[in-house]
Amino acid sequence: MLACVRKDRGYASAHQFFKSVGGSKTLGLSFMSYWDVERGKKLPKSWRIKALLAALGIAPHSPIAKELILAYFRTLSGSDELAQMLAAPDAPDADLPSRELEEAAARQAQAKCTVNLTLRQWELLAKDLVTDITNDVLVDTAGWVTVRELTEATGFKPEAVKKAYKALASAGLTYLSGDKARSRLTGKVVNAPPRIPETIKLNIALREHMETWLAGAEIVDGQSMSLRMTKGAVDKYRRHLETAVNLASVYGNPQTNRQESAIYTIRTHIYRVTPRNAK
Repeated sequence: MLACVRKDRGYASAHQFFKSVGGSKTLGLSFMSYWDVERGKKLPKSWRIKALLAALGIAPHSPIAKELILAYFRTLSGSDELAQMLAAPDAPDADLPSRELEEAAARQAQAKCTVNLTLRQWELLAKDLVTDITNDVLVDTAGWVTVRELTEATGFKPEAVKKAYKALASAGLTYLSGDKARSRLTGKVVNAPPRIPETIKLNIALREHMETWLAGAEIVDGQSMSLRMTKGAVDKYRRHLETAVNLASVYGNPQTNRQESAIYTIRTHIYRVTPRNAK
């Protein structure tokens, strides 16, 4: 099952995943040990499961995390009895079958077009806002984009765009031809960096890039609501919210005429407003 989840997260091979997330430093396993885990030849220590989920970009309380942990218990106990007890259905809630089908379809559609960057590529993007945003624009645009086109679309200076084009090409993210660039990942959904110690600083830098970039953007729509919920209810809602955001990838089309379309960024936040001193 682990191999299937790894492929769904955009890692074509066990070796690609192992190297992309920082190897044994992150997972606490040698490659051969990790490969043995994937092939069902050995079980990892229980405390390593959390690091494995984080490296795969899987939220601890998500359905996928629960499935992996159940599979772990099945293998550990040699019986399905304990796993069945843990997998007992929750009490009925607001989830409707039609909604579950829609969310499953959204996850399936996104899984087919996701891709993961290497740590080196993420480090390059985290170093420079222009390079980071230029990469985003190119990924969302089919075909060649000249320096002039990207400058007019973003407001960046031509020299900064030229520098970004060269950096992206050297990192294997774009093709370069004279003053034109074309993304190697057009039409793909780029997964966020894995949640591991090595990516803490670059995740902060990437978030700051986006905050700066969105400061002058037009707000197309927005919704807000305040209500009291338990932490468990918030965790359930977060899973639906994540699916709703991912569903946008189904509507994206890099092939659309550039004069008749625009690039939109969709962001969500959940704030805990009271009590203010809670941790």
